[in-house]
Amino acid sequence: MSDMQARIKQENPFKHWLGQKRLTLGFWNALANPLLAEIVAEYPGFEWMLFDTEHAPNDIQSLIAQLQAIRFSGKPAVGRPVHNHPADIKRLLDIGFRNLLIPNVQSVEEAQQAVAATRYPPEGFRGVSAYHRNNSYGRVSDYFQFINQSIGVVAQVESKQAVKQLEQIASVQGIDALFVGPGDLAANLGFIGQIRHPEVQAVLQDVGERAKALGIALGITAHGIDDVARYTQWGYRFFTMSSDVVLFRQAVVQLSDTALDFAAKWEKN
Repeated sequence: MSDMQARIKQENPFKHWLGQKRLTLGFWNALANPLLAEIVAEYPGFEWMLFDTEHAPNDIQSLIAQLQAIRFSGKPAVGRPVHNHPADIKRLLDIGFRNLLIPNVQSVEEAQQAVAATRYPPEGFRGVSAYHRNNSYGRVSDYFQFINQSIGVVAQVESKQAVKQLEQIASVQGIDALFVGPGDLAANLGFIGQIRHPEVQAVLQDVGERAKALGIALGITAHGIDDVARYTQWGYRFFTMSSDVVLFRQAVVQLSDTALDFAAKWEKN
């Protein structure tokens, strides 16, 4: 292992795991709550945490609070910007994210733009600030020497166009992995809300087999361990297992049903 590879492993273990294409499970955070993030981060089953801004009420302040809440857990954080725009990407990087999940990448040009937005010149066009949270407000003296190589970029596959361009997008230098958004992909294929439709699952299997042949890490949103087991057979290697929204809703539904059942039995007595 070279000195730079060792530094990347130290600075960004998630990017290192992607390079190894090892199985790793993460958790999706969408409720913009640092206490919930802190609770989840304490459990070893989830190795990394994803924080969403595309479909969640997160902003820069709430993201900073959540990054601070999980800091001492050592869990790598992945941020998803609202869209593939240099300003959104720059802000997430500056507040501390070293891994980004870029939504709806559909072409080589869009993948190249995403990577360039994460790199300082001459490799890209990330805006320069000497004092931000990602470099400990200027305390990391050699930050500019290693950070370009230490940012993980994951391109999200969410459309027929992206599936068609899979090999080309994966070949873009600086794209570390692909990640399928099954909900949007199902909708784009004409099966909105039907992730388990046989035609959708067939496309997911095709994507998995093609990514495996390419030798690039591939991830997906899973809805339980059965999904993880099936997708792993198809070539997927990293997953978000669930989300704070789903788990809290499920717990509330269960408790509410229990309360209603108890009340109904009490009234009969």
